Amino acid sequence: MLRSVYLVSKCFRPSWTQLKCVSAQRCFRNYHLTVTRSGANQVAEKVKTLNSTNYSATSTRSRFISTIKWVIVGTFIGFGSVFLYDIFVPDERELQDGKHYYSDWMIRTYCSFPLNALSRVFGSLGYLHIPVCMRSVLLGYYVRTFGCRMDEALVEDLSQYSTFAEFFNRELKPVLRPISDAALVSPADGKVLQFGEVSNNRVEFVKGCDYEITEFLGPVDPKVDPSRRLYQMVIYLSPGMYHGFHSPARFVCENELHVPGLLLSVRPSVLDRLPDLLCRNERVVLSGRWKHGFFSMTAVAATSVGDISIDADPNLRTNVRNISNKLGEGTCSSRALYHAYKPGEKIGEFRLGSTIVLIFEAPPTITFAIEAGDDLKYGQSLIVKGV
Repeated sequence: MLRSVYLVSKCFRPSWTQLKCVSAQRCFRNYHLTVTRSGANQVAEKVKTLNSTNYSATSTRSRFISTIKWVIVGTFIGFGSVFLYDIFVPDERELQDGKHYYSDWMIRTYCSFPLNALSRVFGSLGYLHIPVCMRSVLLGYYVRTFGCRMDEALVEDLSQYSTFAEFFNRELKPVLRPISDAALVSPADGKVLQFGEVSNNRVEFVKGCDYEITEFLGPVDPKVDPSRRLYQMVIYLSPGMYHGFHSPARFVCENELHVPGLLLSVRPSVLDRLPDLLCRNERVVLSGRWKHGFFSMTAVAATSVGDISIDADPNLRTNVRNISNKLGEGTCSSRALYHAYKPGEKIGEFRLGSTIVLIFEAPPTITFAIEAGDDLKYGQSLIVKGV
């Protein structure tokens, strides 16, 4: 019995080799666990370091973005405050002379719009080529909107105008605009806004509001003969009308003066609110002599009508950037331009609506054949007698 127990116990007793293997396995497992834990700790430390670095970078970036944001907001607030102050607070001239300077905030806001830049954009678009298939649609919409008389155009087919500029400067059938034999004729198709005598060298563009003639003509001295009078006439050209302007009399042009300025709308409704508008807007003054003395014809630019062309001066460039400030005050450029015009001869052209102003010397016996508000066709007589 004892021998059987001994034999069984001997069978289940591990040998020295087995014990060494088990010990080695335990050591390897412990080492593996130790290395694994150490590696995990190192990885955790690295992740922690990276997270800390990323957080620091994110925090710095967030602070930078926040700073930039508040700088931009502060800049807008600063410029906005200056803009609002300029709009709502009248300057010294307005406080001293409320008749000729205006503190109406709506007018100030309107004058602050970048209309010169907008007009340059329109001018560039006007020379873009229009596909033939789109001409009738685009130009037809303009014709219907502004009531253009295409039956008077030399070329009635809208598909023949490759650009808006060509359409704006379309020619009329000569038979529809006979030139009167009168000494003074209408220089353009338009509407008479104001006319009459110039008193004490002050021009009245709008009834009740007059201005020094030099404010409009610039450094031009009419030198009126004591036996004669100085007269003025304002003619408005609407967007749907013919846009060329012609000589209103037989006169000799001696000088061309380009006056930089704003490009405000010259519609009668705007002119009533801003009577000195014609003194602010960009204009080209042609001055010289006719049989009764001083004679001038001025083409006044308007919104989207920055380009005024004079046939006798192909180098003239109007609506040039950075030559005028917000009050329409800029550096005038004057040059000698000698040209003898006859009644009805084309002088130049512009696009959309604008204004022609005549200031001329004539005998006091002159009798006009027009009234304010009358529609004119270029070439028709402006006087009955006395010239």
